[in-house]
Parts: sequence; structure tokens; C-alpha cells
Amino acid sequence: MRSDLEAYLASYADPRWLTIGPGVNGDTHPDSVRTYLGDGRGVAWAPPNPDGLTLAVDAELASQRVSPRLARCARSDDPAVVWPRWTACEAAAKVLDLPVLSWLHWPSLEVPAAIAERVVLRHVEFDGIQLCFGVRAD
Repeated sequence: MRSDLEAYLASYADPRWLTIGPGVNGDTHPDSVRTYLGDGRGVAWAPPNPDGLTLAVDAELASQRVSPRLARCARSDDPAVVWPRWTACEAAAKVLDLPVLSWLHWPSLEVPAAIAERVVLRHVEFDGIQLCFGVRAD
């Protein structure tokens, strides 16, 4: 099953399935999973979604500054290190319906093995945005 989920993300974790802009929200893109960037734009991911899958996306501006507090959590202030970790934690938490506070304490903001084995994640950088797509079988 994991290989099927990896194949799904290989096909659909792609910018052509995204809408990014200030007007993206639940009303304008009700059949998508969404996230929001620090600059106020929304990101909607709307791939074909067969029954039995839970999808998630998270995104951050790839070059945005890392706050000192977040740098301490991630043990790095490098956006190229922190934002992929952050988006992976967020996408994993979304597909597993975990509260935000549960993953903010994961060591170095890395997805723990027990969580990682339950989800499949794929990173893509597009147009200055670090994205992480997540999927799990229900």
C-alpha cells in the first residue's frame, strides 16, 4: 500500500494541481485541501481524490526568516533546513488529524518514525514556496 501512496504523490504532488493566490479559501475552493502562506495567499491542492485517502498540504515561503524561537526548536535558523521540516510536520499532523501543539515538540521538528510510517510525504519547491504534500490510507 505504501508504494501506491508514493506513486499517488509522484503523480499529483505537483504545481499543476495547485491554485495559489489571495482569493483561495474554503468558499472558492471547497473541494481542495488548503493552507495559507505568511504573505496572506492561500494554497489549494485539488488532485483526484479516490475514496479511502486523506490528503494534506502545507506551504511556507521558502526564503522567509526563521524566528529565534523556531530556530531553537529546529536547531537551525536556515530556512532551507527549517521550512521543509516544518511543512513535513504540519502535513503529517494534518493527515493524521493531530493537534498543532502535539508536533511542535517533536525533536528538531523532525517527523518521528512512528508517525512517518503512517503517512507518505513529498516535498516540492515551486516559485519560492516550500510545499509538503501528505497522504495516508484511511
